[in-house]
Amino acid sequence: MKGIDDGSFVYFVHSFHVDTDEKYKVALCDYGLLFPAIITNEAGNVIGTQFHPEKSGTTGLQMLRNFVENYGH
Repeated sequence: MKGIDDGSFVYFVHSFHVDTDEKYKVALCDYGLLFPAIITNEAGNVIGTQFHPEKSGTTGLQMLRNFVENYGH
């Protein structure tokens, strides 16, 4: 979440969401209820979003940079 401010907006297409154990939650979203917007696996080498970073403007571009810097090696 380097360079991403709390309260930043991202682009969601639908209202589906998955809940998971606390240890897998990277970032939460508050849209009428609190749910995980970014999750990871136990090893921390797989990450998934429940929104579209590629359609989320400057915030999404920063997230994609972070993904590449942290997982693109």
